Amino acid sequence: MNKQIEEQSIDIGGVQLYYEDVGKSSGNPTVVFDSGYGWTTEKWNSVKNEVSAFSRMIIYDRSGLGRSSYDGRPRHSQQNVENLRALLQKAEVKPPYVLVGHSFGGVNVRLYASTYPDEIAGLILLDSCHEDQNRLIAPLFSPQIRAEYFGQFIVEGTLAEFEESLEQVRKHKSLGNVSLTVITGGKQPHHTVESWAYWMEFQKNLAQLSSHSRHIILEEAGHGLHLDCPEAVIEQIRTMVESLKGKVNRHV
Repeated sequence: MNKQIEEQSIDIGGVQLYYEDVGKSSGNPTVVFDSGYGWTTEKWNSVKNEVSAFSRMIIYDRSGLGRSSYDGRPRHSQQNVENLRALLQKAEVKPPYVLVGHSFGGVNVRLYASTYPDEIAGLILLDSCHEDQNRLIAPLFSPQIRAEYFGQFIVEGTLAEFEESLEQVRKHKSLGNVSLTVITGGKQPHHTVESWAYWMEFQKNLAQLSSHSRHIILEEAGHGLHLDCPEAVIEQIRTMVESLKGKVNRHV
């Protein structure tokens, strides 16, 4: 395949968002990736070549990260959703989309799917955050891990904006029957026994958001499971894209 890669920034009204448009396969939904908290497009290099071989894919830096600018807008999930949608529209990337969200990106793509359900063909959550994690899991961490966890919320916005994001997605209790795959990393030694039990319960709860879902545990992967086990993640993306072939004409 003659693969094309477009790397550029696009103005969504005061903010320049950097993005990469990779692969030009036709007949499939476009796969759009939303990164974990503070992570940039480079974190998707582990899957980029393989996914772009079977589907068009979009990766981007959220406002204020990597090569994207920042103009003072809130950095919570609702704003992230509107920014991403503006980017896709201005770049003329038409729906339907398969949204892949890692960690905090999982909150963003859930909110996108709930806000604009007609644009979504499928959702893949990679060790996604859950709206109750700060309230129920963080207090169960060791003091060192807890300090490290809360200390990270200066990289991208504030702790208050992150918690606002959790409240924004909490309002949406169901994704209907959208194709949903929840993938969880099974090797996360930063957890205590008690916090791990909650995390696994939360991952199962995420899978229950849709009546058409799968929950997969990658036993050898940590939280960054597309870095630890890229082949397995690629295969799950491929499986979803293949399953959606022929079902996307309503968006064209």
